[in-house]
Amino acid sequence: MPSDDVLQHSQSDVDYYALIGGDIHPGSTEEAVRTAYRKKALAIHPDKRPNDPNAATAFHELQIAHDVLSDPAAKEAYDRVRMGRELKKKQAEMMTGKRKRMAEDLERRESGAFKRAKEELDAEQLLEREIARLAEDGRNRRKQMEEEIKKAVHVEVEETKVEPEPQGTAPLGGTNVDAIHRTVKVRWVKNDASKHIYKDTLETMFGRFGHVDSTLVLKEKEKKTRLSDGQKVKQIIGSAAIVFSSIVSAHKAVEDKKDQEFGQFQKIEWADGKGPDVSAFSKSTKSPTQRLPQRDVPTTPAQPPTKLRSAFPGLESNFSTPVSSFKEKAGISKGAQGDGLRKVPSFSSFNVSNTPGNSPWAKGPDTPSKEEITMIRLRNAEKKRMEEKIRREEAESTAQGETGIA
Repeated sequence: MPSDDVLQHSQSDVDYYALIGGDIHPGSTEEAVRTAYRKKALAIHPDKRPNDPNAATAFHELQIAHDVLSDPAAKEAYDRVRMGRELKKKQAEMMTGKRKRMAEDLERRESGAFKRAKEELDAEQLLEREIARLAEDGRNRRKQMEEEIKKAVHVEVEETKVEPEPQGTAPLGGTNVDAIHRTVKVRWVKNDASKHIYKDTLETMFGRFGHVDSTLVLKEKEKKTRLSDGQKVKQIIGSAAIVFSSIVSAHKAVEDKKDQEFGQFQKIEWADGKGPDVSAFSKSTKSPTQRLPQRDVPTTPAQPPTKLRSAFPGLESNFSTPVSSFKEKAGISKGAQGDGLRKVPSFSSFNVSNTPGNSPWAKGPDTPSKEEITMIRLRNAEKKRMEEKIRREEAESTAQGETGIA
């Protein structure tokens, strides 16, 4: 084979050493190559394989391999090409392994990230479930509280039920209650913070509790007060009497003075010093046969609130009630006889102390109405319930604190 063809075939990527066989390698001698070639040529000669269509091609490639490996220059060129090819193959294998490791590392990181994301998702789901549980628990608590309030209201309503008042008796509650029982007395120290307190101011402030019939600002007084350091100072004390239309409004003013606006008052209390008597409407336990028969009791005009004047020495002397004003306009004096209003018969012989407390005749004009007593009782029950709840929560908080310390 011409040398140019041999050099051209030396650039082939066919493994000539493997093609000849016989453990031939780049360090084998020319004699070893020739011997191995002869053995292989005898084995694959086309005459021995007449039925193989590829026999001639295989034998021709074997001859090319022998020619390249037998020519020193062609063999050297082939060995360089073959070595470079094997080096590239190894590099490719190394790159493949590196890529594989990188892919595995990437997969591992992605798996870890997915696992962390799943854990975070599980934590979020757990938090959402806990929030939902707390919300459900809060709804159950509110429902239970509402049921307790409804039950308390039902009990209060049942306890305050009374028989219908017979026709002919005086109406109860509202303005029929003596003014002294609908009056709230307030007291404050005159200073820069309270210098704006006037009659109109008081009516506006206390008007939130209900309609105010009248407001009487009393005469200021000087009072010596001992400070925390033992020093005595003079203070000017202002006071006023606020008459409400309803005893319920007065009760609200005394009990619900929670706003910071009312902190400037030293006292907000009942003018009579005791407040309404809600025991007058206790549920009757007597049977119908034990109750007194119905009888007509004449009503008498309401008397002027003389108790109010005695409770507030500074009250103006010209304070009048609707009855006294009517008498003054009509020109009727206490000693008037004959013309004018007919004298009202006296019922001093009728002993009220002997009348049962549940009887309608035991309720005079000063008695609050059933609705007013019910409202006052409900407010007192709600206040008591809230106080018990606060005490219970404080006790639980104290117990938890002691457990944590232990």
